[in-house]
Amino acid sequence: MAVSLISFRNGYPPALRKLSVLWIVNFLFDIAGHLLKHYGKVNHWLYNINFSIVYLALAWLYREQLKDHNLKAAIKLFVLLFPVLIVADSFYSGIYHLQSRVVITGAIAMVTLTVMYFRQLYLTNDHRPIQYDPWFWFSFGFLIHFGCTMPFLGMLNYINSVAPVFTSTYYLYFCNSFTIFLNILIIKGYLCHSHRTTPLRSQ
Repeated sequence: MAVSLISFRNGYPPALRKLSVLWIVNFLFDIAGHLLKHYGKVNHWLYNINFSIVYLALAWLYREQLKDHNLKAAIKLFVLLFPVLIVADSFYSGIYHLQSRVVITGAIAMVTLTVMYFRQLYLTNDHRPIQYDPWFWFSFGFLIHFGCTMPFLGMLNYINSVAPVFTSTYYLYFCNSFTIFLNILIIKGYLCHSHRTTPLRSQ
């Protein structure tokens, strides 16, 4: 989060500043969630809100990065329909359990968008090294994070009901490891932007 703030000081593109704001919000939600857990309070309702914000915001940010008009239209449709799923799941499952349908749908959408961005990089005629593209690092992090945590979070309510100790331990060491990995790549993405003037590769 702290590293992303350089995007405001150094005049980074608007998308990077928006992602920085999103990551600040995500950090504050995470702090609030840990405080609720520390005091023995249910925090799933808070993460339901957090996940919903993150999925919608990231989808819209990818709409700004992707050039294909059909993908832009699909993302716009996702942003319009996803809140309907959130409301429906809130009525069906309640808000005090992790909304697994929302988590799974959002994670699948994020994995798809990262793959589409990699495809765009592969097909582009720009010969600038991809390691100087912040969204390459962000997308790599999102792909691994959402792809690897989705199965566990999708089954979290069931696993927690039958093996709460295992669930807590697994989340602490497994999911948090992928979160750390994601944040390292977020940092890498912001820092690599300083090399945006690197000469193009020779064809």
